[in-house]
Amino acid sequence: MANINLDSLSVAELDKLKYNIEHAISNRKQSELLEVRRKLDELVDNSGFSLQEILEAKSVRKPVQPKYRNPENAENTWTGRGRRPVWVEQALSAGKTLEDLLI
Repeated sequence: MANINLDSLSVAELDKLKYNIEHAISNRKQSELLEVRRKLDELVDNSGFSLQEILEAKSVRKPVQPKYRNPENAENTWTGRGRRPVWVEQALSAGKTLEDLLI
């Protein structure tokens, strides 16, 4: 990459350089976008699915095993992910630790 001493350029030269850079970025984005589109079209064509089906596909999340159990009610469990259930907060407030609630 060429080293340009920006301090030595006039405002007009800087404006021209800025315009050329913006133009080059725009052209590069367009060519890269078209390349991605070409690859995507090829993938879609070879997949046997429509683009709509692909865009609407949702990943299947594997169920996570519970990690904690409510000592007061064994039916209440928590995986340890997301917001803590009320029973966990109550147990912690009562002086228990998460280790006490482990299954």
